Amino acid sequence: MASYVALPSNVEAERVVLGSMLISPEAAELALSSLHPEDFSGVDPRNTLIFEAITKLNENDMPIDPQTLINMLVNLKYEKAAGGNEYIYELINGIINPDNVDYYINMVQEQSLLRELLLKTDEIQKNYAKGVANIGEFIVHSNDEITHIAQKRNVKGMRSAAEVALEVSSNLARTTADDRGMLGVSTGYRKLDQMTHGWQKGDMIVLAARPSVGKTALAMNFAFNAAYRDKCTVAFFSLEMAAPKVMERLIASRSYVSNDKIQTGRLNNHEKVKVAGAIKEISETKLFFDDTPNSRLGDLVAKAQKLKSSHPDLGLIVIDYLGRIRYFDKADSSARQQEVSYISGELKTLARNLNVPVIVLSQLNRNAENSDNKVPSLSNLRESGAIEQDADIVMLLYREDYYTTLGQTAKPGKWAKDKKPEGEQPPAPKPPMSDAEREKNGDLSEVKVNVAKNRNGQVGSLTLFFQKSFSRFDDPSPEYEARVAANGDGDE
Repeated sequence: MASYVALPSNVEAERVVLGSMLISPEAAELALSSLHPEDFSGVDPRNTLIFEAITKLNENDMPIDPQTLINMLVNLKYEKAAGGNEYIYELINGIINPDNVDYYINMVQEQSLLRELLLKTDEIQKNYAKGVANIGEFIVHSNDEITHIAQKRNVKGMRSAAEVALEVSSNLARTTADDRGMLGVSTGYRKLDQMTHGWQKGDMIVLAARPSVGKTALAMNFAFNAAYRDKCTVAFFSLEMAAPKVMERLIASRSYVSNDKIQTGRLNNHEKVKVAGAIKEISETKLFFDDTPNSRLGDLVAKAQKLKSSHPDLGLIVIDYLGRIRYFDKADSSARQQEVSYISGELKTLARNLNVPVIVLSQLNRNAENSDNKVPSLSNLRESGAIEQDADIVMLLYREDYYTTLGQTAKPGKWAKDKKPEGEQPPAPKPPMSDAEREKNGDLSEVKVNVAKNRNGQVGSLTLFFQKSFSRFDDPSPEYEARVAANGDGDE
């Protein structure tokens, strides 16, 4: 015969909370902001009824004391079931110090969450007994429900100004000692580090562009820079491209050998040495890849949590890209905006819960190409305005030669100024590069990065050089930046 296990409860803690609420306005305020009627176990039904009556008093802006409580119980027809005057005064007489009510509130919350978890586990077992059509979806859905309950446990009390100020002071001390002027993980690029102070813990960063502009290559460079320069663990979720293909691009970036040659294996001896050196350099980092296509949100979150558990120094998560993440069981184009909104919010929650910056790649819609200068804006973020709302930083990429390759021309605009002194003749057009020069320079291209939103820092644009054949981004040289600034064409 199966044994019966009673659900967890702490009736004495419930009574202390109720008694404290009746003699201390501060205790009542704290309990009402922390608890709900369902948090009371029901082992002693009187406790739930009394808390419901006190909640009604608060909703009606009435004072909370024994007499008003008795009146409310009468109005609700709870007086007899709630124990009447005798039980109310028993609750009050059992209180020694209502200032300790937060301790007992926490005990009631803990028991409530444990009951909810056990009931949910029992429900999952019953659903399994009915039959499971898709084991993967069943596991993900069950994990989502349990994770939702576990997240309720992360309830913190109010923090004093002195405590928060001390934390900020400690951060300032660490920044000065670090001598980088940053609180976060280095982006690997001078001006971007100045604008962002590095990738901040708990931030969600969105990197958006039209297809084939270079966002995957830049994200890959961000990931390697964090793993190599800051020596931290980095997770790279590649939902669109297999991990070996990402690795080929990363090897090209580090070896300055074209990706085409690495893919085909057509390498001379000098290139083989450079590739071997790049592989050794990459292998010494703590860079982890997951290339599950069209990954479920729950799977992605679970993998990130598992990596954080095994590698507490997890310093950056990169997700390529948002459009490939799924939450609903079946694809429904009409509900995609709602789905993206939910996914965006959960990725921001992931960043906060793990205290790790999360870079999420996103595509821009075609409206960016309808403007004369082709310069993207925040309104071009694809599928949901929630992405812009949830993000702490939004970076938009623009590459002029992307449009010339398509046979389109961008008129001079915000990022394409032409400020030449009056009377100065325009420079003669440069002859096209030879195949050898183009190969040596990695098919060089200038990319504008617009930091369009930065919740905790500067906004503006900066220039990076993209060597497309090498999938590599680099800062412009100081000489180039000085020459551009002298011509009045600098980044804004």
